[in-house]
Amino acid sequence: MKVTIFGATGKTGKYLIDEGLKRGFEITVVARSNSPFENPKVSIIRGDLTDVELLRVAIRGSDAVLSALGPTSPRHPDDLPITAATQAIIAAMKLENVKRLIAISTGTAPDPEDGPDWKVRLQALMIKLLLPSSYRDIIGLSRAIRSSQLDWTMVRVAILTHRPAARQPIVGLYGHTRHSMTVAREDVAIFMFNQISSREVVNNEHLNKAPGISSA
Repeated sequence: MKVTIFGATGKTGKYLIDEGLKRGFEITVVARSNSPFENPKVSIIRGDLTDVELLRVAIRGSDAVLSALGPTSPRHPDDLPITAATQAIIAAMKLENVKRLIAISTGTAPDPEDGPDWKVRLQALMIKLLLPSSYRDIIGLSRAIRSSQLDWTMVRVAILTHRPAARQPIVGLYGHTRHSMTVAREDVAIFMFNQISSREVVNNEHLNKAPGISSA
């Protein structure tokens, strides 16, 4: 199988690449033009993440697209770069007839079926007040994916860590599942690949849903 990964040059991206290679996937990584990223085990396409024609080349022939794009700095730009990139990815996927999208999001972007969870709501409020540009981009990403008409899954996380995988992470909607506030990046990578290569695919358990994930 073949996947295209966005955000692979970040901290979680390393785990996505490692997990994909472990499973025998052919991997294409899309990196910004100025990225120093190198990995001889994957194909790399460099350029503007809003260039739909470039993205079409990167996505062509893939069975799924995985995205770990998200705000990475307190000084996040005001022009919603993650939302714009996500919209371009969706456009390219439609043109290439690639339907499966698995993307990282956060509890800051609520799901209509979430229940009350004060920890998640407090975190979302703090981000909205202290990091308004990041907040708007997280919400924009979520809205773009939900309206995409693709076969999507958003994997919502809180605080990402480099701890070893728990192997049996806590998965479920906020307010209905007792989550911790941390999750191992390795657990996120495993869960995302499980959405295209495990029994969870057969059951469509998380199709067009946005479960929270945390480590026990």
